[in-house]
Amino acid sequence: MSTTRENWMDDIDDVIRSRHYTWIPRGLGGEPVDEAMVWLVTDIMHICERAGADWEDVLQRGRARFRQERTELLARGSVPQE
Repeated sequence: MSTTRENWMDDIDDVIRSRHYTWIPRGLGGEPVDEAMVWLVTDIMHICERAGADWEDVLQRGRARFRQERTELLARGSVPQE
């Protein structure tokens, strides 16, 4: 699957602002954001298991992609707000 990720951070911002994912920046049910991310990662792990995908491989590839995108954002001077 080929995905253009040129404006990916804008897409992520749109997802976070959408009414379906408004809990992400605020946490989950009043819990802190890091706890909400634990629940999100748990769901992704269940999806991987059901689909027969290797979670560790997915995690490793995701980390590599994150680092690459972060480097590209820094090079462009467009680091997302923390």
